[in-house]
Amino acid sequence: MVSKLPMTVPEARKDSRLARYPLRRVRLPMGGGTLSVVVPKGTSAMEQDLGQRGGEPPYWAQLWPAAVAIARWVCRRGGAEGLRVLDLGCGLGLPGAAAVRCGASVTFADFQPDALAFAGFHGRQQLECGISPGEAGSRICCVEHDWNSCSLPGPFDWILMADVSYRPRHHVPILRQLREGLSERGLAIHADPGRRESDGFLVQLRRDYAVREIVANTHLEEERHAIRLSFAARTSEILDQWLAVRSSRAATPQASTPKAGNQ
Repeated sequence: MVSKLPMTVPEARKDSRLARYPLRRVRLPMGGGTLSVVVPKGTSAMEQDLGQRGGEPPYWAQLWPAAVAIARWVCRRGGAEGLRVLDLGCGLGLPGAAAVRCGASVTFADFQPDALAFAGFHGRQQLECGISPGEAGSRICCVEHDWNSCSLPGPFDWILMADVSYRPRHHVPILRQLREGLSERGLAIHADPGRRESDGFLVQLRRDYAVREIVANTHLEEERHAIRLSFAARTSEILDQWLAVRSSRAATPQASTPKAGNQ
């Protein structure tokens, strides 16, 4: 499957928020096809400016192997029609874009407005040509979100978390988001490159959820990365259903029904 709309740098520059950055296009093999993204080209000047002002480096502007690993799992699995998905700390939004491609309605959430500009662009590029703005708005939502202040209302069938647990102070709000936002029969997917900080997060995750881990050998721009993919659900039975090779739609837990006011 390929993107229906032209994912090119000139197309991205039509968005004034993206046009403020030097851009490059990256083509990623994905689920038997290709998913293209447009990313900032070089972040050294941004890092220097943020360092002088005491800010955190612009991690959102990088294409991380953990995000690629989740996106590839989503595309291989497919069949996300009708699911409500949260791409938490989305950065460039690659996992969420893959979910949009597979039919899901996706909320992209990040603290950085520019990250949301890229994530929203990538999500919209996965929609079919000719879709109306209203239809696009029902499938894609971008939320500027500080997870320290509150959790996003669900229920979400999937919560995607690509390399978000690299700071121990992030663990409590992420776990709160899972408790408050994951549907009763939902699936959380966490990816990291085996960070020590993430070990502590996974210890806490296992206290309340059934968790299964695999190592995904993930290739990104001629480099190979061993990414730990951790899948979590409230029970082992639910986890087995999500991870089973599906012979029919009956093998998938039923999508949640959105609550009024949470669109």
